[in-house]
Amino acid sequence: MSKETIFFALCYELAIQAVSKWPRLRFTTWFPLLLSHCLPFWTEWKTSITLQKVDEQVKELVGQWEEEERETVANKLAGKAQELFPAATITPMPNAVVPSVMIVHEAPASASDEVKALGGELRITWQLQ
Repeated sequence: MSKETIFFALCYELAIQAVSKWPRLRFTTWFPLLLSHCLPFWTEWKTSITLQKVDEQVKELVGQWEEEERETVANKLAGKAQELFPAATITPMPNAVVPSVMIVHEAPASASDEVKALGGELRITWQLQ
C-alpha cells in the first residue's frame, strides 16, 4: 500500500471525525469534493486492513483444524489398539511427529524382579497390523 493511499485514507477519516464534531463543515463547498476524492483511497485502506485480519483468523482456524485432526487420528488409533490389546495400557499421542499411540504391557507376574523393575513391553507406533 502506497504512502499516498494511507495519507488520503487518513484525510478521509479526519474529515469524518471533523464533521461529527463540527456539522457545519458538511455544507462547505470543498468538503464533498474532499470526501469524493479520498473515498477510493479509504476503501482500499480499509479493505487491506480487513484482509489482513481475515488472513490472521484463517491461520488460526487452520491450526485448530490440524490440531483437532491429529487428536481424532490419535484417538481412532488408540481405540483400535485397545481392541487388539485389551490388557495393555493405551495412551494416544496426538502431538508426536505423526499421531501415534503408546502401548504398555505390564511385566508378567512370573517375571524376575529385575524384569519387573524395568517394566513390561513398551511400544510406540502410528500403525497397527
